Amino acid sequence: MFAKRCYLFRCCVLLLIALFIVYISIHPAGNNAVIAASQQKRNVYMFCSKSYFDKVYLGAEIQTFKSPFDFPFYVSKNPSDFFIAGFENDRLVFYYTNSKLFAGFSNIKIGSTVENVKKSKLSFMDRFVIIRGNSTYTYDDGNLRLNYDVAVVKNSYYVFLFYDRIAKPNVVCGIFMVKKSLWDEFLLSEHPISSKKDAMQSLLLSFEKIHLLHLNSIRSYLQKPYFIFSDSLSKLARMHSQSMAKYNYFSHTDISEKTPSDRFKDAGILFRKLGENIIMGTKLLPFFANHFLLNSKGHRQNIEESFEIVGVGCAVDPNYENVYYTQDFAVLLR
Repeated sequence: MFAKRCYLFRCCVLLLIALFIVYISIHPAGNNAVIAASQQKRNVYMFCSKSYFDKVYLGAEIQTFKSPFDFPFYVSKNPSDFFIAGFENDRLVFYYTNSKLFAGFSNIKIGSTVENVKKSKLSFMDRFVIIRGNSTYTYDDGNLRLNYDVAVVKNSYYVFLFYDRIAKPNVVCGIFMVKKSLWDEFLLSEHPISSKKDAMQSLLLSFEKIHLLHLNSIRSYLQKPYFIFSDSLSKLARMHSQSMAKYNYFSHTDISEKTPSDRFKDAGILFRKLGENIIMGTKLLPFFANHFLLNSKGHRQNIEESFEIVGVGCAVDPNYENVYYTQDFAVLLR
């Protein structure tokens, strides 16, 4: 299956996704229970102090990762209480969550229907308009009104509402708030990911880990058992993403005409079934990638499937700032 979406930033910014699935024999995943989180509501708001944020998330298990900004990402390790946060001068300027424990924004919460969103007082954009000095930049984003709505609040921050377009009715399945000037600069910058060559690999490894944690938060949202992360599958996935980025192609079949099944076998990984999702987009952050995959039926099938282990590999083409993600799923032979 192949799908293609295109949206315009300064030039043509691409989003490409594709999936591959092979069944050797269907073997159901184990009945691992999805761990329920504390029912304490997370009443977080933009520009709150870090000390306040830490009190709201007191006791949460958090991991720190490199980000493409001048601050680290603080990421929850709990799939049912997931968030990504970033701070400037001890103030919250970057916050994403897909947890139902989030108290919400403007009466919009995870699980709110599109109809409820329409009743809000938010005014949604049909394009990004960025003013820098005497220059005005206009960006047409094909995902606006499709995968997400975006509103500007008090001209100080953006609110992205990610939708589950396959659920009936369509519902909000992710909320992202980010300081407007920070995001504007990210969009205007030609190389926000690959500009620091010495730090690029550590940033891509952070993207992989965040992508994996977010993937399990989606499994929590879907009420599915969590995936077990596999270093061997991540290595395979990383090599394929690196190959696509280096040789400028987008396919499950690599330049040696090897399919995912071939690559598994060459690595000595014996499987009952396997699946693969690939996605590429300009400046594509990990949680954006997963939301786009979730809204594509075939790719969602791999995410929802009874696969037991998963690996993710990330790479970037520094010429165009295209970020490639490969997700490899499997049930292994025992």
